[in-house]
Amino acid sequence: MDIRIHETFYSLQGEGILTGVPTVFVRFQGCNLFSFGRCCKWCDTLYTQKMEDGYERSPVEIADECIRLNPKTYKSWICITGGEPLGQEEGLFELVKVLKNYGFQIEVETNGTIEKPRWWSMVDSWVVDIKCPSSGVSKLALIDGWFDTRACDQVKFVVADQIDLDFARKIINRHSTSNPIVLISPVMQTPSIGSPGFDLGCLDFDCEWLQEVAEFCKDLRIRMSLQTHKIIWGNKRGV
Repeated sequence: MDIRIHETFYSLQGEGILTGVPTVFVRFQGCNLFSFGRCCKWCDTLYTQKMEDGYERSPVEIADECIRLNPKTYKSWICITGGEPLGQEEGLFELVKVLKNYGFQIEVETNGTIEKPRWWSMVDSWVVDIKCPSSGVSKLALIDGWFDTRACDQVKFVVADQIDLDFARKIINRHSTSNPIVLISPVMQTPSIGSPGFDLGCLDFDCEWLQEVAEFCKDLRIRMSLQTHKIIWGNKRGV
């Protein structure tokens, strides 16, 4: 079975618990939110929305490309992202099997609006984006199911304002005994969706907002996660 992808590249993981770890990224094409006629306001990969874009590769071809990009395969990390990888669940499952056989550790990023697959425990770490009100798609989030995971998994809240922080606090308090690592990721720029050069834009640092989020994380004793790849390279593709 072929998988529709947008790109593969080798870089450093820019966010989450693996920040700074050398990682091969496999970016899937297509997003279920786009097929619903919706879009997360904070999406920074608009070029992956349409399923008809991108190109097709087999799981073995993708795994071979991962090895070419990072030959030291044992215990090396692959991050499968998108778009929305679970939009191609059967292909994702086949790719995960091949990559595990090759000795990779696998992280999968998902938008949290599709249920966990039956084989979800094969993945070493899921990174789930719990959509906050400012995203415009928070009502689609499958919160309870994605909090029922493991200590190696991650749930992330991208927060833009106090309403988002209140939303995150309510959910975190409700799931205070759950396993996944909780991350709070402050919005660091206000993207102009579809604007020319959007993906090459510079970050707009609002230090007061970052400090407010930092205090929130201190209060709840949870982790703050910044998108360090954007700090290093800007809002570019393939980094």
